[in-house]
Amino acid sequence: IKPTYFTGLDLVPGNLELMEYEHDTPRALAERSTEPFFGRVASALGSVEDRYDVMVLDCPPQLGFLTLGALCASTGLLITAHPQMLDVMSMCQFLLMTSDLLGVVQDAGGDLDYDFIRYVVTRYEPSDGPQAQMVGFMRSLFRERVLTNTMLKSTAISDAGLSKQSLYEVGRENFAKTTYDRAIESLDAVNGEIESLMKQAWGRAT
Repeated sequence: IKPTYFTGLDLVPGNLELMEYEHDTPRALAERSTEPFFGRVASALGSVEDRYDVMVLDCPPQLGFLTLGALCASTGLLITAHPQMLDVMSMCQFLLMTSDLLGVVQDAGGDLDYDFIRYVVTRYEPSDGPQAQMVGFMRSLFRERVLTNTMLKSTAISDAGLSKQSLYEVGRENFAKTTYDRAIESLDAVNGEIESLMKQAWGRAT
């Protein structure tokens, strides 16, 4: 766990050591370890849960042991989707495969009780007609499970990433004001909606 210069915000960086988990888990399965593989992530996080209000797990789009363990450890699920047909169809295929695997995990005793599951539209360009149609299509399919707010595609976010910073850290003076304001408004709206979902899960208004 690495502290950051944001009070209360720590990071556990992903690195090549995580590959050891993927290789070590089959060995543990073969040796019939007392702890199921899908509970190992939850156990690790549980050892420090009293230090944090929220833990965010950023999983790669692959069905490895680590991703399955993270899905079993989670109480809320956010699925990012780029609003283009190929991306959405690819996401649907991935979710179908995930569902089959999680069914096996659930039969083996895995806990998959989520407070919320939401789709987050990312890199959205409102002026792009096909993208707007795709967002409408997603809302017709998934209804309220698609976040009301979308994360806009913005050069401000890309440029901030070049300096290894988030948009919240980069000064507004480094961008055209309208570009920065649109991006930060989109970020705040999406993050605010997610925060509301968490508070609702906690049974709190503030």
